[in-house]
Amino acid sequence: MKQDFNVIRIETSRDMGIGNRKAVWERIPDKDLMAGNVYKFHGNDLTVVSLDENRMVFTYMSKTITLDKSWQVIGTPEFTMPNERISVDGRCVFFFSKDKDVVEEWSDSHAGELVDRMNEHTQAGELWKNIPLVRELIHEFKDVAPFRSATINPVYKAHYIACILENDYVVKRETPRLYQSLCELYRIYRDFELASDFDEYLQENFDKYYFRQIDRWIYHFAWISNNPTSEVALNSWKLLGGMLKVDPVQATQQWEDVIYEVEKEVDEQLKDEPRGMGFCFSYWSAKKVALARRGIEWKSPSAMNPGVMFD
Repeated sequence: MKQDFNVIRIETSRDMGIGNRKAVWERIPDKDLMAGNVYKFHGNDLTVVSLDENRMVFTYMSKTITLDKSWQVIGTPEFTMPNERISVDGRCVFFFSKDKDVVEEWSDSHAGELVDRMNEHTQAGELWKNIPLVRELIHEFKDVAPFRSATINPVYKAHYIACILENDYVVKRETPRLYQSLCELYRIYRDFELASDFDEYLQENFDKYYFRQIDRWIYHFAWISNNPTSEVALNSWKLLGGMLKVDPVQATQQWEDVIYEVEKEVDEQLKDEPRGMGFCFSYWSAKKVALARRGIEWKSPSAMNPGVMFD
């Protein structure tokens, strides 16, 4: 599938507490994107380091970013330019997709099936099984579903994503880049919504202010994915779900690439183990070994938090 490379520059200005948000969308057509080339986005150079049918590695504003074409939506950390009473927060979001202006017929039945299966896995305590389903849903929205049509519009897509986040179908600390992609995509859809997108159902069921929670997560995820070992990122880990320390390797692309297969392998290995007291230690031990076979050295929660009692 041919996909354009998208960069959305988002700026939020505040003047004495009154905010104004602006999103500027730029893209490079698939045919014009080549490894080794340098492109100018919003006044900064973007250099394509490598490019294949699955992902692109590029540098932008001194950061090296790996972007999976199918499901990743990655943003840079925010920065602030204070000026007494005026401040401007600016950031960029990167992702691949078909042309946003293409309008096609689309049915939401498959997306609904994916969400139903996520719910089943969550109820069974098998959250790791949701990883490929969430990736597929993101791909569905970016590359299959039109940006807007008689069936789907940006607000409906945001509603689907909010359902996944609010019901905890994805674990922030286990798949931070996947969670970040959902948050970034939700925010993009809200930036390009129209008043006419809110039909009777959405008027009644859609939380118009959920973006405030999303914005907080986006800020922390951006730091975690761009610089996992920085002081800001380590503090962000805590703010994303408890005070337990997390091994920064969980924020790397290498981790995200293998975590589903690792969880699948460990689940099969421990399928006959009683899930009672002490099971977490068997689980962490098997997971550590499975990760090591894939070249990842991982410290379990007990190793990262030696003063904490686990059962």
